[in-house]
Amino acid sequence: MTSSWSLFKALSWPRFKQMSLLVGIEALAVIVTSLWTAIKGNFTAATLFYNLCAWMALPLIVGFILLAVSNEKFFRSGTFWLLPISDWRRYMINLVASLINIVYVWLAQVILFGLTLWLGWNELMGGLTGTSMFFGQFDAGSVAQFALGTLLVLVLATILIWSTITLCHFATNAAKGFLPQFRQRFVNVVITVIVIYVAFRLANLLIGMISFLSSQLVNQGQIDSLWTGSLVMLAVILVEGIINTLILQKWVEPTLN
Repeated sequence: MTSSWSLFKALSWPRFKQMSLLVGIEALAVIVTSLWTAIKGNFTAATLFYNLCAWMALPLIVGFILLAVSNEKFFRSGTFWLLPISDWRRYMINLVASLINIVYVWLAQVILFGLTLWLGWNELMGGLTGTSMFFGQFDAGSVAQFALGTLLVLVLATILIWSTITLCHFATNAAKGFLPQFRQRFVNVVITVIVIYVAFRLANLLIGMISFLSSQLVNQGQIDSLWTGSLVMLAVILVEGIINTLILQKWVEPTLN
């Protein structure tokens, strides 16, 4: 347990600082653009909200990519392989460390979104009576169900994309031990094409499931099929995890540093 906790802390802290920097840059960008709006004389109570919405994609997209890179760099680092823990625990701790940090980024966005929405609520809702009535029709249970369902889909889709990237990365490295140089390049190209294709498919799946959740919230419908999709993603994650662990044990060698 001590080794697992030590590895988790060692992996989480640099990633936490990286994600905090992204959130800080986002907050600074919102403040600067809001000040510029104020200088031009167009500042309103809703300005912070609008500017946050404009910058929100920065930490979400860049943070996701940086954590995916950190996941893959870990498997080539010799330092963390010195801890006496099994490969499957090493694999899981690496994923969990990144997952907690991306959830931290999500929570930061929710807090900033809620804060700026609260500050600009009267301005935003003043001329949107229809919108106010639209949101007023939902009870707390439906909103909570939508929020939890969205969080579940985001978590599973994120893990699935990362585990798929790791699988392709491992497959590329494993191929180097069996193929001559010119065939390695061909295999790498094929795997790159597969990664791009899978990434687009997973992105479409994620967008589709969140759209489905939104439609069910509006129509006050059931979301039973959401659990089916979630179970499918979970099953794929488990299968990829087993394959990744097996490849990790047999063909992935760390770079000693």
